[in-house]
Amino acid sequence: MKPINTPKRHEEALERFDVLVARGVELTEPERDELEILSVLLADYEEKHHPVPPPDPIEAIKFRMMQCDYKAKDLGRLVGGANRASEILSGKRGLTPDMMRALYREWGIPTDSLLGVAVPEPEPAPEREFDPGDYPIKQMYDRGYFPGRERNWKRDSRDKPDLLRRFFTVGTAPLVPALPRKATGKKAINVHALEAWAHRVRTRVAEEEDLPKWDRKAFDGAFVHWLASLSYFDDGLVKAIDELRERGLPVVVEPRLDGTRLDGAALLADDGRPIIGLTLRLDRLDNFWFTLFHELGHVLNHLDPGGRPLFDCDFDSARSGRVEQEADRFALDTLIPPPKWEVVRTLKLAGQIRRAARDLRIGVAVIAGRLRREANDYRKHRTLVGQGMAREALGFTDDQWPK
Repeated sequence: MKPINTPKRHEEALERFDVLVARGVELTEPERDELEILSVLLADYEEKHHPVPPPDPIEAIKFRMMQCDYKAKDLGRLVGGANRASEILSGKRGLTPDMMRALYREWGIPTDSLLGVAVPEPEPAPEREFDPGDYPIKQMYDRGYFPGRERNWKRDSRDKPDLLRRFFTVGTAPLVPALPRKATGKKAINVHALEAWAHRVRTRVAEEEDLPKWDRKAFDGAFVHWLASLSYFDDGLVKAIDELRERGLPVVVEPRLDGTRLDGAALLADDGRPIIGLTLRLDRLDNFWFTLFHELGHVLNHLDPGGRPLFDCDFDSARSGRVEQEADRFALDTLIPPPKWEVVRTLKLAGQIRRAARDLRIGVAVIAGRLRREANDYRKHRTLVGQGMAREALGFTDDQWPK
């Protein structure tokens, strides 16, 4: 068989290729070999002399959206908002390197298509090395972080780095989490333990079935204030979590790991949906409601697509920073709107607080917790904040909750 190195030989080879293809199952074994060799030679010639240019980036994005039934809002999640998505699709805005990385990682669009030129795909990142000394690995083991490996610590602890590698191969997690709010007068927070906890939360969400689609529009002012009104009811904690899940926002209760002093976090699942994680570190009703709405404030106002998680530690300690203060204000004003706060802000006696809670349809613990916070005196109203009641209200027994 002659090499294909001229237009004439290319044309002859194409004619022979068409003849062989047309015969289909009737081909002899030598003819099947000939067809296979021809296909390789033709492809090589056409690659050299008639290369197909990579598709236009916008067309590549539109094609993937058509393939997967993605909407403009799905693109917006990856590129930083609906307005940017609209500008990209209309050709008014180009793609930044971060956008290209997100489209490659999340939608699998080749980089040459996004750049409009042929470039090699990025090499895989080198395998990460784990230092077991960075993690509370025995505690993680006892909590079931390593499925199938929670019954024989003596055996499994012989290769602790392998345990961590296996754990982090499920889904993805930020290599170094964003530092949480600082707590004064206490030792540094173990960011590796925060990373492991966040990965555990995201893995639990990935295992959920039939999780409704996240819909930001469902979280209007009327809904979030109604959600806050559930604090008045004994079963309000369960109802609030159920209502958030029905709108595509899962709330995962996962006990904190040592060295974190973590109360809650707002983070993203692998598919880009937001997640609220709660630890119930302080087993109080007021802390549950404040933490839940603080993290909801992060989800609605601060959680950036492709960004790092927002961790919140030591809610009873001083806090600083615009983002944290905004989330605090969202929680405080949603749980007790300013007009209602003016009614209760001067109350001092337990009977007064209980009557106000009944009249305003607000949880007693929520009012008592706010009064303690504003006074910066956590010795006040200890009998009203629901101490020891949050975990029980969510169905956890003392035996089930890790020590």
